[in-house]
Amino acid sequence: MSDLERVARLETRTDEQERRLQRIEIKLDQLLEMAAIGKGAGWLLIKAGAALAALGAGFFYMTDLLKQ
Repeated sequence: MSDLERVARLETRTDEQERRLQRIEIKLDQLLEMAAIGKGAGWLLIKAGAALAALGAGFFYMTDLLKQ
């Protein structure tokens, strides 16, 4: 195998590795975006739950006051 053939094979392998790395980077970006969306959704659920609990507590407090 000549030096030119070896260089050509190395260039081919390098190009393949670059394409794989680009696909990995794209997938990583998508995963990070999904994680950020999930984190925001989690906080939204916690805040909505806290608001509902506060409303429920206020409602039961008012009904208790009206019974007296």
